Amino acid sequence: MDVNLWLVTGWRGSGKTTFCREMLQTARLASWDAAGLLSPAVFKDGFKYSIYAEEIRSGEKRLLAATHQQTKTDLAFGDWFFNRKTLEWGNQMLQSSVPCDLLVIDELGPLEFNLSIGWMIALDVIKAAQFRLALVVIRPELLEPALGMLHPDHTIQIHGVNEVHDKVLQYSSLLIQLKGGI
Repeated sequence: MDVNLWLVTGWRGSGKTTFCREMLQTARLASWDAAGLLSPAVFKDGFKYSIYAEEIRSGEKRLLAATHQQTKTDLAFGDWFFNRKTLEWGNQMLQSSVPCDLLVIDELGPLEFNLSIGWMIALDVIKAAQFRLALVVIRPELLEPALGMLHPDHTIQIHGVNEVHDKVLQYSSLLIQLKGGI
């Protein structure tokens, strides 16, 4: 299978997950088999207080991280407490996501790059290349090691939610070309 890897990067709250969700809609309109994980945040009074892991094929969501400890086994990292069972579930979901046309991994971050924990199976899934296109979300501060490790075809920089629609239009046409049209 001819494969493409696109990194999606931008600061927190810039619209990376929104971009991925909209690209999923384009892929579905093109009858692509889309799989992987999204990590939508939940805000309250303008403050991000939790993050979910959402499996793309089924739509199943599980609490990935919160600003307050939820279980005794949560992994504390920075301001967040990561649910170890959700991390494990996410690895299982990523492993079963391929083969597919569009693979979305939202996101690989400090857990994976700095601590070698989290969704580590994602690196094996990417290396196996059983997809036509992978969108992999990477924070800007981890972009350099990600570029060296993953060798993407494109790096898509999202500077704010106000530009997400234009980026989706730009990259949707490339996605459709990969499949040969809708």
